[in-house]
Amino acid sequence: MKHLLPILCLFFSTLSAQEVFIDFQPVMGGKALVIDDTGAAAGAEKVVEAMRFYLSDVALRSEGQVVSTSDKRHHLLDAAQPETMRFPLSVPAGVAYDELSFTLGVDSLTAASGAFGGDLDPTNGMYWTWRSGYINFKLEGTAPECPARKNRFQFHVGGFQGPFNSERAVSLGVSPGKTIPVKIDLDRFFDQINLAATYQIMSPDDRSATIADLLVELFR
Repeated sequence: MKHLLPILCLFFSTLSAQEVFIDFQPVMGGKALVIDDTGAAAGAEKVVEAMRFYLSDVALRSEGQVVSTSDKRHHLLDAAQPETMRFPLSVPAGVAYDELSFTLGVDSLTAASGAFGGDLDPTNGMYWTWRSGYINFKLEGTAPECPARKNRFQFHVGGFQGPFNSERAVSLGVSPGKTIPVKIDLDRFFDQINLAATYQIMSPDDRSATIADLLVELFR
């Protein structure tokens, strides 16, 4: 009977675990972001045609200690596919937490190891080469102030080698609940980027590293 006790404890612990959903909500213009990839509004107003990014090592913490982690180490989130913007973490019943932490991007060790399958599959359009690695954050669209052809802006922020490593740690204070909403404030991004001068980043460099720093501030 004593040999069954650890198994029974694990069984009842699993039954009593609670599922907490992390819900990422991109916002622009004070409203929920609407992806418009038709190009119909190009030149008339700011339009986001694509927004995709990687998260790694998503965890809930209590006083700095990890109490829950995601079943997947790497998540590819795509604003055009709402189902990817929300996923659960299993938290033991009665365990409190006060912090959500994750890495924005793919860690350098994984990136240096080469491309993988699933969310890390190169066919997802978020991978450059073995030398440059993954695109950690992709934002594309149009804005009338962009001098590029068809007023397009393209921000592909990535790279895992110094000095242009673009993965960034993010830590947010949270309150327990069935859902933890995380706002992604694109207005803050566009307020700090002069699209008339900076509208295309397609490889790791000083500018992409600076924008990686800015991206951390979008999550609230």
